[in-house]
Amino acid sequence: MNSFWYGIESIFEFIFNLVKPIGMTVDVIFIIIGFVGAFYWMWYTVYNRKGGHNFMSHSSSCKKH
Repeated sequence: MNSFWYGIESIFEFIFNLVKPIGMTVDVIFIIIGFVGAFYWMWYTVYNRKGGHNFMSHSSSCKKH
């Protein structure tokens, strides 16, 4: 049973050593994605309140023109 857990340990150590050079880059990417998503959400809310078409509430199969 110990060999199973040691195997998992080796896999994780290998993965963590691969990810170590990436560092804070992944965090920065997630922060940028979050800001872009929040900006789009706010733009979409204002767009709908001004009378724009709510294109997210309809599926593509039931478009009404």
